[in-house]
Formats: sequence, C-alpha cells, structure tokens
Amino acid sequence: MLDTQSLHAAACVPAATTGRDAAKKVPGRKRGLAVDVLGLVIAVVVLAASVHDNAFGTALLDKVAAGTSTVTRAPVDQGFKKTVVDHGVGLGIAVEVVERNPADHGFVPQPIRWRVE
Repeated sequence: MLDTQSLHAAACVPAATTGRDAAKKVPGRKRGLAVDVLGLVIAVVVLAASVHDNAFGTALLDKVAAGTSTVTRAPVDQGFKKTVVDHGVGLGIAVEVVERNPADHGFVPQPIRWRVE
C-alpha cells in the first residue's frame, strides 16, 4: 500500500526543503509510505509538500523494488495517476488505484479481505 501525508513544518525548518500542498493548504513537508499487509513499513520518502503524489509514487516504487523482490501488487489511492501505474509495470509491480465510493463521507474503513495469522 502506498500513501502520502502532508505535515506542517516547524518555523526553524529551511524554506528550501518545504513547500505548500495546494490541495490540503498545508505548508511544510509531505511523507510517503509503502507498507505491507501487516502495516509494517517497507519504504519512506520525505519531500517538500508541493511535490505531486506521482513523484512520491515513483520514488516509493523504486525503493520497494530495490529493497525487496517479493512485492508484486501495490494498492494506491486516487491521488496517484497513470505515471505511477506505468512505472510499477516497468518494475514488475502491479499498481491498482482503489477508487473511493462517492456516497461515503469522512473516514470509512475498508472491509478486511483476508486475515493474516
């Protein structure tokens, strides 16, 4: 699973390493995480908040491919576009964009597809 989160930067953080996330109106940095089905972190990327999710997706996929050869599928949210899907195909990782139900509002947990015991 790949996802990003925008974070406010402290006042003492250099302006060269921060940006403004236009969608969420957050000045600071953005972190991207790749986690496995258990929620264990596989890769982390931290960039300016102004960087698009596609740049995060390609950087995360590169780190995942370099760190492990067992990842074959990566679900992502709608913020990641065709660039990330095409980059995943080149690395042998099937990237699947999971669409949100338009009738849902706020945080809605996804149903559990399988349990790992």
